[in-house]
Order: sequence, then structure tokens, then C-alpha cells
Amino acid sequence: MKTIKLLTIVSCLTLLALSLMSCAPAITDSPPKAKTGDPTPSSKPIAEQPTYGGILSVSCVGDPISFDLHQETASKVENVVSLAYNGLTQFDPKSPEDVIGDLAKSWTVSQDGLTYTFQLNENVKFQDGSPLSAQDVKVSYDRLINPPKNVSSPRRVDLMSLDRIDVVDKNSVRFTLKYVSSTFLGIISSGFMAIYSESFLDKKGDMKKDVMGTGPYKLKAYYPGTSLEYVKFTDYFVRGRPYLDGMTFYNIQDAGTRLAAFRTGRVKLTGPGPSGLTAADADIIRKTLPQVSLLSYPSFSHSNFLPHNQRKPWDDIRVRRAAHLAIDRQRAIEVLDQGYGELGSHMPGKWGIPKDELLKIPGWRQPKDQDIADAKRLLGEAGFPEGFAAKMLVNADKQFEDLAVYVADQFAKIGIKAQLDIRDFAVRTDLLRRGNFEIHPRIASLSFPDPENLARYWAAPVGDDWGTNWQRAADEKIWELFGKQARAIDPAERAKIVRELDLRMIDQAMMPVIYWRNAIMGWWPEVRDRGKVFGYFSFQKYQNIWLAK
Repeated sequence: MKTIKLLTIVSCLTLLALSLMSCAPAITDSPPKAKTGDPTPSSKPIAEQPTYGGILSVSCVGDPISFDLHQETASKVENVVSLAYNGLTQFDPKSPEDVIGDLAKSWTVSQDGLTYTFQLNENVKFQDGSPLSAQDVKVSYDRLINPPKNVSSPRRVDLMSLDRIDVVDKNSVRFTLKYVSSTFLGIISSGFMAIYSESFLDKKGDMKKDVMGTGPYKLKAYYPGTSLEYVKFTDYFVRGRPYLDGMTFYNIQDAGTRLAAFRTGRVKLTGPGPSGLTAADADIIRKTLPQVSLLSYPSFSHSNFLPHNQRKPWDDIRVRRAAHLAIDRQRAIEVLDQGYGELGSHMPGKWGIPKDELLKIPGWRQPKDQDIADAKRLLGEAGFPEGFAAKMLVNADKQFEDLAVYVADQFAKIGIKAQLDIRDFAVRTDLLRRGNFEIHPRIASLSFPDPENLARYWAAPVGDDWGTNWQRAADEKIWELFGKQARAIDPAERAKIVRELDLRMIDQAMMPVIYWRNAIMGWWPEVRDRGKVFGYFSFQKYQNIWLAK
């Protein structure tokens, strides 16, 4: 299988490699030294040979809205569905700053950087026994770029550089870009870029209720509210994989129950991100279960809040700026994540505004006295000298509820009285998609830390479809700058554009960032080769994980 450092493809692709290596703290199997009592992984036995068999139990949080990876955006969907699928390429589980082949065994790039020709692995089968062909790849990407009626595609924005896809022959497919893209290989390596069967799509219409790919595991049973059970796909094209007989994802929404399931060994591996562990959980496990491995890692996600930019009073920039100024971001990191977080602007890692500069900007500066005074003045100028009442849409999950309570507490300091409207994940997402909300604190996650991966949160609507620009942020300058940075070949030029874009986002306060989150996961000693952890969306096929006897 071909391994390619992103910076070796064309010169402009150095941008992605740099960004992947820049997000603080660095990806490591050692915890950030600044955090006392931080979890540490146990040592791994040397020269072990993987063994076959066993069912791995993993925690997850909440039922997936649907099984259609093309239409969904949440980690709770990708984390429990993508193990049944493959993409053309993937991030290397052992070295996440690299892109390696998945269904593609190799590829070539034209000298001008505009044409990628992928050679597919031969004799790949879908889980219904039908063969994979280049036509399935074309149909899948055509669906992502130009979705049929009643099908949404939040990744359409990610693929704006893509002009057309052509089938060269049964096992070859050619992608032609409109312009050179430094992030193209990273974008198509997302677990959401699943390759579907053309014939199965024709038969079913969509993939909301079905799971049928080429991946290492087949969905055997789904029990809403309880579990998803997968079994090994015995015709998987990667020889000798997977090692496991199957995997079971236990849906445990309550954080305390999730911790208990892990401590008792019912769950052997915590899922990424929200289904993982809190800092308090990690401290308990470190003290009581020294044999268990724990890992703190950058999640490539940030807490923020979405004011509905098209709805009064949030359509007034003075109100949005006041809400932005009200948030004490340093305190949020301590209160909500016990210090496991990073101050940051809209852009991830070194793409963002340096911390020493950020601390001088209203909203991040300390002490907060001047920010609060300025916020009250802005509300008064907007016609709300005594503040106003607001309805806050909240996802029914502890970390989201905690975030909402914190934001509401901060808003109260300037007279915005927030009433929490707690809804389950599916209802909350539907309300966001339809724009039926006032304000919504949430956590947004990136597949990889690059400015281009943020574009879908800000993109212009297509007709009435705002995609994942749920806040309805309509700013021509922001749209222009996103387009310019995507086309910038020179790294220094792109960094300059990204900085201008970041400052514009802060100024317009259309989706104020609170802080960038870290995450913690754990696994029992019999779980081996889990791979490097790379945000919320890493190593999701689990084909290399095995259980020691």
C-alpha cells in the first residue's frame, strides 16, 4: 500500500503537512507535562505478534441520526459507521500526518497539480458480494458534489476545488481540480468520504437506514438506545485483516454510567471525543486502575456558540459583539475541562493568532472588566440597556449542557437572560438545519487541522440549503477570503490571507470561539495496536486492533 508524505506530492502541499504537525499540544503517547496528574499510557510488550479473535467493546454516546456518512457531520455517526466503509485514501493510523492509500493502491499527480489519477486495489468486494469498480467511486463523489433531491451534502463545500471525475477503466479513476489545492488529499481522507455501491444506492435511494460498504466489519445488529454489533467481513480486501471477530459499540449517554462501564471492564476502549473520559474520570482511573492506559490528545475541536445571524436581535452586530465580549475564555477552560484546553482563535494550530497577540484582543484580554463594560455599552446602543431574554438550544448531553450553563452564566453578566431548551441530538440537529433557533452553544470538530476544513461552517447557501453554516453567517468578505486562501499556492501568501480571514471572523462575531478542546481516552491492557489518536475522527476502521489472550 502506497504511503505518501503530503509535502512530497506537489510543492504547495507542504501547507497541510505543516498544519497537521502544528496543532498544540503535539500528538504524543506522553501527556502534556504542564498538567499535573495527567494520564499516562502503560508500556507495551515488545515484539508481540497479533492474534485473531475476540469481540472488542467500545463506548459511544447517543444513537447516530442516520447511517449515511455523506449526509451527516457528527463524530457520533462516523465513529460507529465508518468501520464498514473505505475511502480512496486515509490518514495513516500509525502516522496521522501522512496520507496512505485505502481503496486506492497508488495514484499519480499531473505536473500542474490539477489531475489525480487513482489506481484501485483489485478484487475489492462490497459486503453484499458485488465487486467494487471505478464507477462506484465516481457515483459516490458525484453524490457528494451534486447531491440528488432530498439528499444533503455538508461536504460539498470541502470539495469545491473538484471540477469533475472520470472513469478511466474498471480500476482507475481520474479527479480533475479547478485549481491547485494544498488540502485535497487530506479532505478526501476523511472517514465521511465513504465509497458507496452504485447498485445499492439505486436500490435504496439513500443510506440512512443501511450500512453496506467494503470495510473490515459488517453491521450485524442495531439496537437503538443500546448497542451496534459488528462482525468481521471475511472477504475484506486487506489480507489478514481485521484481527477481531467483531466489535460492539455500547450506547451509554450518561457520563457516570460510561465511566462505570469502563472501570468494570464491560467497555475495553473508550470511543473518541465525547464518548471518552473527563479529566476527573482520568484522575479516578489513574489512582484505582494503574494497569489501564490513558491518553490526552488534541481533539481538533472547539467550543463556540452560534447566534442566528438572520434573526433579531442577533442580526445586529453590536449584540453579537457584546455576547462575544461577555465570555471569560480562560475561566471556561478551567471550569469546563479542568485545564485541558487551549486558548485560540478561529483557526487551528499555528494557523491561528499567536497567544501573546490574542491576549490583547477584546474577548480574550484579562481582566474582563473592560470587556464587560464594552459589552453593556454595545447592548445599550442596540436598544437593550437592560438586556433581553433569549432561548438557548442545547444538545441533551452532559458536556453540551455544561457548556450551555457556562455560556448562560456569562451572558447574565451583561443582562442577556438565557432560557435553556434541551433537546435530544436528532431534534437539535433538525432544528439547526431548519434555522429554527436563536442561539446554540456547541462543539465543532475538524477532520484535520487546516483552514480549508472550516469552510463548511461558513459557506454561502445553495438555494435555501445553508449546509452546516447553521448560524446563517452571510458575509461576502469571509466568503471571498476562504476562496482566496484555498487557491493560494505560496505558504506565506496563504498564511497572510488566513490571518486576515481570522481577524474578520472575530470582528463579525458570527460564530464566536470559546476555546480549543483536548480529549482523553482509555483502554484496557489487552487492547493492542489502537493506532495514534488524531482528533475525533481517527483510526475509525479498527482493522489493525487486536485483543491479547
